[in-house]
Amino acid sequence: MMKRHLLVLILVFSCVEHKFSFTVSPDGSYKVEYKGHGDKNDLTDFDFPLPIGAKWTINSTLENAEAESYDYTAHRLFKRNEYFSSTFYKGDSIYIESLLKHHIKVKHFNWIFRETFSFDAEIEGRNVSGKYPKVEQFILDTENPPVGWLKEALMYLLTETLNQAEIEWNTRPIITAELQNWKNNELEMVSDSTILEEIDYYKNMGLDIIMQPASPHLYNEMDSIFKLLEDELHITLDLIDDSFSFQLILPGVLEYTNADSSAGDTLFWSFDLQDYMNDDFIMHTNSSINYPGRQKAGLFIGFTTIIIFCGLRVRRRNK
Repeated sequence: MMKRHLLVLILVFSCVEHKFSFTVSPDGSYKVEYKGHGDKNDLTDFDFPLPIGAKWTINSTLENAEAESYDYTAHRLFKRNEYFSSTFYKGDSIYIESLLKHHIKVKHFNWIFRETFSFDAEIEGRNVSGKYPKVEQFILDTENPPVGWLKEALMYLLTETLNQAEIEWNTRPIITAELQNWKNNELEMVSDSTILEEIDYYKNMGLDIIMQPASPHLYNEMDSIFKLLEDELHITLDLIDDSFSFQLILPGVLEYTNADSSAGDTLFWSFDLQDYMNDDFIMHTNSSINYPGRQKAGLFIGFTTIIIFCGLRVRRRNK
C-alpha cells in the first residue's frame, strides 16, 4: 500500500478574519485589498490560502516573534475585466477540488451612451449536509457535537472512495459488505473520542478493507480519491472559525445589490462557514453611468440619418 495521509480533525478552533475590499474605477480597472488577522497557524494553513505572487504588494507580521495574533495584508491593481483567481493556492499537494473556491468577476462595458459595471462573487458551497449530515450539526454547535459525527465522516470518506474507484463489478459488492460489517461490528462499538485519538488506526483499517480485495493497479487511484475527500473535510472543519467580510465601491448609479448593508458609496457583506457550508454564497451588484447628452446626440444623428435616407429614396423614385 502507498503512503496514507493523516486525517487531522481540528477541535480547538482559532478565529481568523479575512477582509476584502474591491474598489472599481470608472475605466473598469479595480483595486483589491486583502487583510487577514488572527492565529498564525490558521492564517497559513490551506483552508483559505493567502494572496501571494509578484503582482501583489504584501505586508506581513507572520515572521515576527511569538504573538497572540498576526496580520497579513496584500493589495493589487487589476486591469479592466481582468481575471480574478478562484483560489490563491499555488502548490501541488492538494487537489483543486478540495479547496474553497471564490469565483469573482468584475466587469465593465462601455456602450457609448451608457456604461455598466457589475460585481459577481460566488463562494462555492461545501455540500456538507449531503455528504455528512452530522458534521453539519457539529458545525452549527461545536460545543455539543452529535454522537457518531466522526464515524459518519470516516465512513463517507471510505464509501465515496469505493464509489469513485474503477473497481470490478464482481468485487464491489464483496468490499461493500465487508466495509458494512466492519462498521456494524467494530466502528459502532467505539466512541468518537476514541476514534479521534486513534484516527490513524481506524482510517488505515478501513482503507485496508476497501483496498486489499481490489486490484493492485487501483491502489494509487484509491489513495488519490481518499486524499481528495479527506483534505476537503479537513479544510471544511478548519473554516469553522474563519469569518469573511467584503467591501465594494462601484462607479455610477446603483441599480441592484444584495449587500447586507451600505454606508455612503460602500457596500458590505459578512459571512462565515454556516452561510456556504451547503449552498453557494452569492454577492451581486450592478451599477451604470448614463450619458444623456450622448443619447440626445445619438437620437439626433439617427433621426437625421433616417430623414436623409428617406429623402434620397424619394428623389430616386421621382427621377
